[in-house]
Amino acid sequence: MELPTLDRFPQPVLAKIDIQRAFIISRLIVAAERLQVFRLLHGRHLKAEAIGRKLNIHKSFLKTFLNSLVSLRLLGKAKDTYWNTPLAERYFVAQRSIYWTRQYSKECAQDYEALTRLEKVLASGRSYASIQRVKKPRYTEIMERDRRQAEDFTQMLFHLHRDDAEALANYLDLSSRRAVLDVGGGSGVMSIALAKQNPHLRATILDVAPVCGVAARNIRRAGLSRRVSTLAGDMRHSLPKGYDVIMFCDVGPITEQHLRNACKSLPVNGRIVLVDRYLSKDGTDPLDRLVSLFVGSSFPQNTWADMLETVKACGFRRVKAENLYRGLWVITGTKPNRQRDSLRRMPYRVAERSS
Repeated sequence: MELPTLDRFPQPVLAKIDIQRAFIISRLIVAAERLQVFRLLHGRHLKAEAIGRKLNIHKSFLKTFLNSLVSLRLLGKAKDTYWNTPLAERYFVAQRSIYWTRQYSKECAQDYEALTRLEKVLASGRSYASIQRVKKPRYTEIMERDRRQAEDFTQMLFHLHRDDAEALANYLDLSSRRAVLDVGGGSGVMSIALAKQNPHLRATILDVAPVCGVAARNIRRAGLSRRVSTLAGDMRHSLPKGYDVIMFCDVGPITEQHLRNACKSLPVNGRIVLVDRYLSKDGTDPLDRLVSLFVGSSFPQNTWADMLETVKACGFRRVKAENLYRGLWVITGTKPNRQRDSLRRMPYRVAERSS
């Protein structure tokens, strides 16, 4: 799925947007997404009054709002009738699931609110949630409390990570492996890709119960119910045994305790796999991960090099890191036979694959 970055907009539109007001322009688009303007107009031409009535937009602001989207070349207009432009059809309808539309636009609106307090965050060293005196619930609490949000969030990530899953399946050599535990596996997108690439492999997705229910439906649609299963559990606790690969893909910060639990559960020569968009070695990329700290997101804030050293420190050997594409890093390691290799530290290599 491609994101509609600014370079996708026509030059006349870009000429209207200065850097400091880009925040406002982006917020208009998020509002259109949350109201599902583009989905309403998919393949349709509607008058302003009909759009306002269906989406509950007050007449005082209706035409100004729609005309702003026309100015951005996201809607076309003739007299009082509006429709989607090809740009809007491509990026906001064809390439987005309804789950992405609902969940991602909601998260964007929350981030905008948090960023209005950025100066206070920078001055105080406190998080936005702390300044607002809001207790941010854990992922498990959110997923278990709201089944609708659990489905939206999980399926949003399913569509977001399909390209990542394909890249990972093409990269990993699992020909000698038999079973993968996908810790915090969410939608199952990674396990499904690995199972398709390796017909001999079985996989288990470990996540909270509501998320497992969503994953199970994705597994059935993929026709992989015999080889891919779900297991309700908490990744903070000890991990089940019986797997020769344990994988953590985009599950937030991975602690030493997570890695030691994995090492304990793996057999000798078992493999650890970490997949995420870690910060670059100098800590300056990717930008979205840097900014995420200010809005309270739980993205990892360590570099791939730091994470690689942490994996080594937790007992794994033959540790290596590779950049698959667009900042997506894969870090792998092997559990040694401690009777032969309890203290020896094997060298690691780093390879970067061009995008």
